[in-house]
Amino acid sequence: MPRLFAALLMFLFGCVSSPALLAADVAEARSVLLIAAEGMADPRFRQSVVLVTRHGRSRSTIGVIVNRALDLSLAPLFPGLDAAAGHRLHYGGPVAPAQIVFLVRAETAPAAAINLAERLFISSDGESLRRLLDAATPDTRLRVFRGIASWAPNQLEAEIDRGDWYPLPVDTDALFNDPLDELWPKLWRRATQVMVRAPEAAPRVEVAAWRPALR
Repeated sequence: MPRLFAALLMFLFGCVSSPALLAADVAEARSVLLIAAEGMADPRFRQSVVLVTRHGRSRSTIGVIVNRALDLSLAPLFPGLDAAAGHRLHYGGPVAPAQIVFLVRAETAPAAAINLAERLFISSDGESLRRLLDAATPDTRLRVFRGIASWAPNQLEAEIDRGDWYPLPVDTDALFNDPLDELWPKLWRRATQVMVRAPEAAPRVEVAAWRPALR
């Protein structure tokens, strides 16, 4: 894995005790959903919905694909924890495939978490995940991923300019409540409708407005 990505992973997800990753550090203004265009050329991201954020001083972007469940439960990762069998593992992206991260809807942040949106956090703290599972947190509030998606500085902007992605505001209800196989079509229709409507008739999520927030 490139050194830049390794350093970013350590900063975002590896430093459990780092005060920079506690709940007080809110990244929600820098978090968006990326909806893959219908003609996405990269097979790793076809018909994908990616929740991304830009956090801290780095200009790299990191996130997880949110609509690809794997045919695996969490039971092998948490032997002896009965609640783990009720949760599926999801494919988060092609970078750091051994990395386990999780999204959780909660009133308070778990350890080493980034606040992506209102009451929505991402973390890789294993003990926090174990406690959430042990408390029988339902899958409408907890989602676990293997691997992440990541872009070098300016790479994602170039892909958006090329037409590979449509940015949308984070829709937490859709992420957790909609069937995964319906998520991309639903959000793709929403994104393309926003693009074709008259400006005064539709909410706008423009790349020009989004970029400064991520920088």
